[in-house]
Amino acid sequence: MKPEALAKAAYTVECFLNALRLEDGPARTEIEEKLVHWLVRDGAGKEDHLIYSRGNIFCYSGRQAVKSIALPGVDQPRTLWCDGQKLSMIDPEEYFGAGKLVLLGTAGLALTLPGMAAAGPPKKKEEKSSNNNNNNNNNNNNNNG
Repeated sequence: MKPEALAKAAYTVECFLNALRLEDGPARTEIEEKLVHWLVRDGAGKEDHLIYSRGNIFCYSGRQAVKSIALPGVDQPRTLWCDGQKLSMIDPEEYFGAGKLVLLGTAGLALTLPGMAAAGPPKKKEEKSSNNNNNNNNNNNNNNG
């Protein structure tokens, strides 16, 4: 596996877990590692993916769920899909009922780390404008003299 593909899968899985609002810590790191390894393992197919639904992450090989990871305390109401390259909400009725993957996009998902939204945007550096005022005053004084 190329390092770029591994980095892309790790980033996408991180966004997947961020969308679930899974708190950062050792337990999350362990889950993240398992999911990335699932998606980039030898023998992984193009149709391998992850589905989050009702407090569980399911690791799929094609249409077959092979593993599941319970996430107690996670109450994301949407069903999420991730293949290591992309992340999307999906229509759960279409997927689990008819077997159709209907991607709904990521609108409305918080993809930042938990707690980052509460911190607010980064503060801007204050600009110092006193030099401009002093220069203007000096110019005015020189012109009036």
